[in-house]
Amino acid sequence: MKYVFAAGLLALGVGTTALADPVEDRRGAMDQVRKGAATLVPMLKGEVAFDPVIAELALRMTYAGSIAFHGGLFPDGSRSKGANPAIWENKSDFDAKRADFKVTAAAAVKSLPTDLDGLAAVYQPLLEDCAACHKLYRIKDK
Repeated sequence: MKYVFAAGLLALGVGTTALADPVEDRRGAMDQVRKGAATLVPMLKGEVAFDPVIAELALRMTYAGSIAFHGGLFPDGSRSKGANPAIWENKSDFDAKRADFKVTAAAAVKSLPTDLDGLAAVYQPLLEDCAACHKLYRIKDK
């Protein structure tokens, strides 16, 4: 059963296709990151048993989302729900945070954790990168 789930994760997240507009593309990229988190955070909390295969696929999905979440998805005038206008006012800082996330995600995939402690060690920096960007550049839904 877990390998069916793993195949589903891979099918849902690793391939990205160009959509009609940058807002939809960036939503798709963020969905990949969210799906990775939805898999990994319960493992870290002990709500689900650690599985190295599932963890690897979820980390790869997160990395794929970080690659898909490129600067071209934020052209001027592409405002959307949840995207703080500060993105475009502080574009260089936003781009730096986005680049940091990609580097951290790549490092997590290269490490391929074999246990829960290893997963925590590679995923915590990703969570910190997410928080650093969301704090400034995301508008939470009410």
